Amino acid sequence: MSFNQIADHLNQKKILSVRGKELRGAHVHSIVKKKRMRDEKLEREYPEVRSDFYLDVYDNRIINNL
Repeated sequence: MSFNQIADHLNQKKILSVRGKELRGAHVHSIVKKKRMRDEKLEREYPEVRSDFYLDVYDNRIINNL
């Protein structure tokens, strides 16, 4: 199906855009494009990065009594 055909089908089902308007082919194209970009980003392998990490933990009761 083309983007315009998909938009017509969604409009017949009374599915509106985020702003409450009828969908057009450009809207469908944008949705598909963003979904494709998101999927590619989630499938990408990222190198593991490790660094020195130090965490100080203080008890507020001790700090407030000073």
